[in-house]
Amino acid sequence: MRIMITGGAGYIGNELVYRLSAEPSVKDILVYDNLCKGNYNLFTGLRKVPGHNVRFIQADILDSRSLRSSMEGMDVVIHLAAKVEAPFADQNAHDFEQTNHWGTAEVVYTAEEVGIKRLIYLSSQGVYGHGDVTSSEHPRVPESFYGLSKMRGEDHVLRLMEKIPVQLVRCANVYGYSKNLRFETLVNQFIFDAHFTNRVAIHGDPGHTMTHISLYRLVEVLARMVKRDMDSDVYNLSHRSMAAGELVEALKELYPELETIFVDQHIPLKDLTMACDERLEALMPGDGTMLEDLVKFRELFTF
Repeated sequence: MRIMITGGAGYIGNELVYRLSAEPSVKDILVYDNLCKGNYNLFTGLRKVPGHNVRFIQADILDSRSLRSSMEGMDVVIHLAAKVEAPFADQNAHDFEQTNHWGTAEVVYTAEEVGIKRLIYLSSQGVYGHGDVTSSEHPRVPESFYGLSKMRGEDHVLRLMEKIPVQLVRCANVYGYSKNLRFETLVNQFIFDAHFTNRVAIHGDPGHTMTHISLYRLVEVLARMVKRDMDSDVYNLSHRSMAAGELVEALKELYPELETIFVDQHIPLKDLTMACDERLEALMPGDGTMLEDLVKFRELFTF
C-alpha cells in the first residue's frame, strides 16, 4: 500500500507517520508538507521511524503541479494539511479560506484526476458551531472563519464520494504529546501552565464544555481505518466531553497547589459536544481517564 499524507510533518501527521511506518502492508509513505510552521521535528531526533518506507516532498497543497506529480500512483491519500483554529479562529479569514477551502479543493480535484483509490479527510467538529451533536446529520452552522473554511472544504470532499471511497472524519479537539507539539489547544496549554507556572487561567464560563480526543487515540483510529474497507460516509470522532472547570479539577489531582484564575467567568459560552460514531468507536483503543492521559503527558516533560 502506498500512502500520501498531506500535512504529514504537523502535530497529527508526525505521529501518524510513525504509526503507519510500522505497518508491514505499507510500502511507501509520502509526507507532503510545506513546513510553513517550521515543523522539522519529524526529521531529527533519537526516535527513528520503524520502517524504511518514508519519504518527503516540501510543497504546498495549492501547488497543483507538485500535488499531481506527488499523488500519482498513490493508493490512499490522508488529507491533514490545514490552517488550524486556535488561537486565531477569527483572524485572517483569507488564510483559512486559501488553505482549508481551496487547498482541499485542489486535493480533491487532483485525487479525481489521477485516480487514487481512497481519500480520508480530517475535518473538525468546528463545522457544527455549537450544540449537542448526536450524529453527522446535525446541521452545520460554523461560528468562526476556521469552521466556515472547513465546511467549504468538506463540500468538495462530499462531491468526490460519488466516485471513489471517501471517509470524511469530523474530529473533536485534539490533545496530547507529539514531537511537533501544539500548546495553544486547551488541554495542552493547561497542563503546560500547571506544570511550569502552577497557575491556569479559565476565560469565560468554567462550565463551558467541549468534546476532546487524545492524539494517541486519533492516530490509532486513522491507522486502523487505513487497513479496513469502510463505507464512503461522514464520521464523527470524539472520546470525552469535559468542561474547563472539570479539566482544572483533574489537574489538581497532579498539582494540589494549583492556582486558578477566572477571567470574565460571568460570560456564557456556547457548548459543543459530539457523540462518537459507533463505527469509529469500535476502532478506538482503551477507554482511560483524563487523569491517566495527563499523567502520561507529564512524564514527557524534561523537568
